[in-house]
Amino acid sequence: MIEGYSLRKSAKLIGDISWVTLFYWRHKILSGLEQIPVESFNGIVEMDETYFLYSEKGKKNITDRKPRKRGGSSEYRGISKDQVCVLVARDRQKTTLSSVLGRGRIKK
Repeated sequence: MIEGYSLRKSAKLIGDISWVTLFYWRHKILSGLEQIPVESFNGIVEMDETYFLYSEKGKKNITDRKPRKRGGSSEYRGISKDQVCVLVARDRQKTTLSSVLGRGRIKK
């Protein structure tokens, strides 16, 4: 995961393991990492928000809009309810926090 290899390539590197098994292992690891308490930040902390197009991948009935093909684009210009706001914070000791703040423009 750290090297960014695909599941199939990672399964070949590990050896006698199915890529499907590796898929489930990856989700268990990510779930476990999510439960580890975050260290407190020290010194200089830099924060910024970024926006990603809201995805309903895997949902059978999308009622709000037509399905997008291959990522697609938003119906609206700029920041809108079609995007998800993600906050990323990191200090100089590489303690990192990323969190989904919600859909659309940031509010109080």
